[in-house]
Amino acid sequence: MSDQKGSDRPPQPPDIRRRLCFERFHLVGLLVLVAVPVLALLGVFGERWGRVQARAGALELRVLYPERYRYRQISSVEVLVTNTSGRRIDTLTVAFDTAYISRFSNIMISPPPVRGYEVDLLDVEPGGTRLVVAEIQGFRYWRHRGQVTAAAGTDTVRVDLETLVFP
Repeated sequence: MSDQKGSDRPPQPPDIRRRLCFERFHLVGLLVLVAVPVLALLGVFGERWGRVQARAGALELRVLYPERYRYRQISSVEVLVTNTSGRRIDTLTVAFDTAYISRFSNIMISPPPVRGYEVDLLDVEPGGTRLVVAEIQGFRYWRHRGQVTAAAGTDTVRVDLETLVFP
């Protein structure tokens, strides 16, 4: 009887040496899986701000803008214009390039524009600085390029902007 009980047991599994074996495409996939969190920790996918500055004639223009941010995120473009001359400027116009600003949604500009995306700043004293803020929401993916221009009489100054909107 004991022989029959022993025969009911399954046979012992074979002795297999255990080891990891990666094919080339497995290694590529593993590198991608490791690279994404490492890049995220280094801030590659986060929001980043850019600063540009230019001066021409009686005007100095400084712009703080989002170089990259995410889709549907709200951010702002801050434009500081300074009258560097010794005379008062009656009308100073700050204009956002339509090719750039129209790539965003829910655009709110303060002070309010008088035409299109142009803001008139009146009576800028010598050495006076004015602020124009455009609040924008990422609406279209990828890179958007354009300019911000400030003009008073014959003096015009412009800076280039480039924003990347991540999906």
